[in-house]
Amino acid sequence: MSEVLDALVIGAGPAGLGVSYFLKHEGRNHQVLDRGRIGETWRTQRWNSFRLNSPTIRSILPGDAYEGRDPWGAITHHEFVAYLEGYAERHCLPVITQTPAIELTKDDGLFRVATARGALLARNVVIATGDQNRQVRPPGSADLPIAIHQVDSSAYRSAADLENGAVLVVGSGQSGGQIAEDLALAGRTVLLATSRNGRWVRHYRGGNTLNWLTLSGFFDVPRRELVLPSGKLQARASLARPTRSAYNR
Repeated sequence: MSEVLDALVIGAGPAGLGVSYFLKHEGRNHQVLDRGRIGETWRTQRWNSFRLNSPTIRSILPGDAYEGRDPWGAITHHEFVAYLEGYAERHCLPVITQTPAIELTKDDGLFRVATARGALLARNVVIATGDQNRQVRPPGSADLPIAIHQVDSSAYRSAADLENGAVLVVGSGQSGGQIAEDLALAGRTVLLATSRNGRWVRHYRGGNTLNWLTLSGFFDVPRRELVLPSGKLQARASLARPTRSAYNR
């Protein structure tokens, strides 16, 4: 406790490692804590056939350059974990694994983070734990018959682990879409339940859509301009139905 860090980063996933890279680049004395291993949730909360939604070239962290043969492909979570481990090692980032942050307090202008290995003091704390690593179910799920087996996407691994019968997948984001496809390819009867969601095509005018969003500056828009203080995304403006002439352009 005699040493006061410039910053303490909690979470050794891609966000935490990226922050650590910039802190080191600026010469800031810091540490990165993780309750498990580097990329822990990528190891333990992904299904067997999982692939990243972003193209590989757009999944590279700061300070690295892609040198592979498939820049617009999608890597598995196993490949991504290996990349994260290599990234931390290449850039000599100060990561402490298997060390959960038990309590975070602030006193006299300093943050105090309690761990099983002792307390750490820092002038700044960066929370990089993510917001989707805990299971959240709608209240109505408790009213379903106990005969219906419920499993969260973070606990799903493969179709072989589920009981026989049809499968209802609730939600069609990246997780719901991939899991529904995984089940369908395994020969299971799949029902996909979703509300109206905004979608973009994978490719547009000869390029990957995520690349266009990068080049256009969309990914440089500050989070505060996209996300409400409550953490929810702002409502999207309704889109008018294209006219027949628009389709012909």
